[in-house]
Amino acid sequence: MRHACVARLKSAAAVGSTLFLLGPDLGPAQESKPAPADKRPAGKEIASGVILKVEKLAKADAKDQEKSAAPRMRLSINSNAVWRDWARDQARLRDEKSPRRDAAEGAKSVAATGQPADENSVVVVEITDDTRIETRFRSPTDETSTGESSPEKVKTDEGTASKTPTRGKPVKFRAEDLLPGLFVEAQFGPSGARKGDAASVVTVIRPIEVPQTPPADAPSPK
Repeated sequence: MRHACVARLKSAAAVGSTLFLLGPDLGPAQESKPAPADKRPAGKEIASGVILKVEKLAKADAKDQEKSAAPRMRLSINSNAVWRDWARDQARLRDEKSPRRDAAEGAKSVAATGQPADENSVVVVEITDDTRIETRFRSPTDETSTGESSPEKVKTDEGTASKTPTRGKPVKFRAEDLLPGLFVEAQFGPSGARKGDAASVVTVIRPIEVPQTPPADAPSPK
């Protein structure tokens, strides 16, 4: 009798331990964490790539439109172009050339000539007086950040400053400087009653070569 009672107690203890271990799984399902919010403005899209074509629009195209919202030009962007391929043969310590020369070099890059464009890869946006044109700088290996406001701030893969010489002024792009061959990132959305997408921001991204800091000499053995 005593052995049977002890056996029942051990069995009950084992079941209780099992239920304790499984308890969290048997309870209500924990709520999953919400997905991170999309930081882009509502209704806006982002496209990056190389400008294929720039169409300047006549004033007649802006009829019945508010002056600031009337499109001034239309950009066709090849989103198949990859930043790393486009930038690798153009990066330099400083970017002091004219916008036209920068665009001419970009049009000859591997990404511009080797990446075919099709109807699924070409994004068309319109530039209006309200479109903000920005210039940003980043290294050829940086394919994700928005870039830096000056070449001196561009960082290496290890996160250290580039220590780029500060002589001369880096190029700054305006709407009239947008030319085929430049790598841009456009934020755009529907243009109200008009057909087409108006760009709120177009950022021209320039490649900056980041000097690699040589490794420090190992201390000589004593």
